[in-house]
Amino acid sequence: MVGNDHYDQVKPDLDNAVNDAKGIYEAFKDLGFMMMPEAYNIDTDRFDELFDNFKSELGHYEVGVLYFSGHGVEIDGKNYLIMRNTPIGELAKTTIRYSIDLQECIRELHETKCKMIIVIIDACRNNPFEGKERGWGSVNLAPLFAPKGTLIAYSTSPGEKADDFGMDGHSVYTGALLKHLKEEGIEIETFFKKVRSTVDAMTGGKKTSWEHTSLIGSFSFNSGKMVHVDDVGYDSMVLRDAQYTMTDNVIAPIIKKLKSYNWYEQNDGVALFKRITPNKLDKNQLFIIGRNLLQAAVGGSHGARDAITDSNLLEEYSIEGKNHLLNGILFEIYFNKDGQFRYKNFKITFLNELLQHANIESLKSSFAFIHELLQGFSPFLIFVPSPEPTKVSINVKLNKEMVDPIWTDPMEMSVVKSISFDGHNLLATDDDSNVFPFTKEQDIREEALESMLCEGYGIPSTYLNLIYNEEPVKKVMWLDRKFKRNFRNDTETAELAMAESAAE
Repeated sequence: MVGNDHYDQVKPDLDNAVNDAKGIYEAFKDLGFMMMPEAYNIDTDRFDELFDNFKSELGHYEVGVLYFSGHGVEIDGKNYLIMRNTPIGELAKTTIRYSIDLQECIRELHETKCKMIIVIIDACRNNPFEGKERGWGSVNLAPLFAPKGTLIAYSTSPGEKADDFGMDGHSVYTGALLKHLKEEGIEIETFFKKVRSTVDAMTGGKKTSWEHTSLIGSFSFNSGKMVHVDDVGYDSMVLRDAQYTMTDNVIAPIIKKLKSYNWYEQNDGVALFKRITPNKLDKNQLFIIGRNLLQAAVGGSHGARDAITDSNLLEEYSIEGKNHLLNGILFEIYFNKDGQFRYKNFKITFLNELLQHANIESLKSSFAFIHELLQGFSPFLIFVPSPEPTKVSINVKLNKEMVDPIWTDPMEMSVVKSISFDGHNLLATDDDSNVFPFTKEQDIREEALESMLCEGYGIPSTYLNLIYNEEPVKKVMWLDRKFKRNFRNDTETAELAMAESAAE
């Protein structure tokens, strides 16, 4: 998300471009998008740096969003985004050199193979070049070519000038975007129609937002599947523990030690926690301690590990049929510091041990709690904890074929032809961008395949049953494809699956 208010040479400065970008940044962050660093009042070099990082990450995701608010200009039929250091010069090439070619940005994003690219431009607010451009420039941005799988959205139709204010401290266009982003389940084309209707109403018909699209398939910015505070029953600060401030004198010393990355300090934190009588802590205190206990255990703290695997200890914190400590532990496995589903890098190190608690009556409610939370993310998980967890079976079909490894002569190997779960093909095609592992491995053993599946789909190893049609030759298989993250990507589950997304 890029917003530029201040310019070294281009005047006047804008009032709301940065505020607009910040509002969009927070809105997309709350919707679960993976965010690039905030970018406000940046120069051309900084944009190039952030944009290159954005492109390098985008190939791993299904949807990418680029938002810009600030000055834009059209020169000889091409659109340029104005950065902080863009000069006003009498020569067009001087301005072009320090501006961002929007069509080139779109072309480069398209080359990442990300399935859906969405570009939102809230520019054209006034013409900083008026009277200086000698006829080569215009504030009215020109229509752009949208490659397949791309949507380009403008705050105004060609020939119109946007407003820098007008709606809740934002431009009319960004204000409309923010309002409609709160609505769940709106298909993207319908979403922008609703935005256009709001802009039209708020400007008395004087402004009309505009889109050029070649999208294929359905998508909703707000799928309605995020974790909401009211649904979960805990304060926002413990669900999004990145916001947690050490103001609670009772547990702040414990949390500080558990977050220390020092095993001795973390073990001391566990000891401090155990000294507090269970009924002296409320549900939010227990929940965030549980999250931090798991973090410390995964980091190598033996004290934290012993605490989360000790059923007798955990049972002490079961109150009125709920165990907020274990709820926090299980929540941390699947949700990050911003309260967003991880999509990858699940913290399943101790999931085998934790699932043993599901057999204990006073702890069953915690597994019902996490099971309900994860229902909206089933397209990405093969195993979902429950009060009565069961094994999952994955079918691996092998066929003996001659392969030609680069490190040796051609040889017969067991080639992986298909890997499936519950009728869903797990192997990715060349068109799939949201895949794992990112490193290419071809000759693998059964334990390596098991590890890939467990880490990628959140499966505890003791609950995985790999079924082969035949034994691999010499215990080695040839696997030259990667795995889909969203393995239930079909019509029936399209609305259920939230695309793992990146936004700049």
